[in-house]
Amino acid sequence: MTAEGNNEMFQSYSDYVMEADDFYSQNSVSDIIAAHLKMLLSFEKYYPEHKYPRRQNMWIVNPFVEHKETALSHEETLQRIALSSDKGLENNFNSMSNSKFWIRMKSEYPNLHEIAMSFLLCFSNTYLCETAFSAMTVFKTKQRNRLQLSDCLRLVITSIHPRINKLTDRKQQQKSH
Repeated sequence: MTAEGNNEMFQSYSDYVMEADDFYSQNSVSDIIAAHLKMLLSFEKYYPEHKYPRRQNMWIVNPFVEHKETALSHEETLQRIALSSDKGLENNFNSMSNSKFWIRMKSEYPNLHEIAMSFLLCFSNTYLCETAFSAMTVFKTKQRNRLQLSDCLRLVITSIHPRINKLTDRKQQQKSH
């Protein structure tokens, strides 16, 4: 492809600025706002209102309350009805966290357990990413720009607590001179 072909395919920044200036000078502010709002309406095809995942999965938040909108199959709906009518399970649900409850339902309601866990676990992954990026902004400064972040981030994200006493007991103290 020739250099002329590249210019035809990719618009240069100066050409873009000139076209944008022409567009903004020829249209009123209300026309520009209307054009931008029209473009935002196209997001609905990517995130349709009827497929809002939280609305369809509110039964995970509290399975003992009637929920009209679910994305469950017929068999899973029957299992959810059986689960929601069990008063013993309702008492267990009220006495523990949501995630612990669904972990305990693995043997009795494996299908509902899988759906609930996939819905609940996505948030913990996001939390770890946000924690790592927050720690990175603290570690990576102009003074420490060559620091290898992988080990530091691993320490920040892990839930394992080091046993310092066990580590130091194996070491011999250095004698003074």
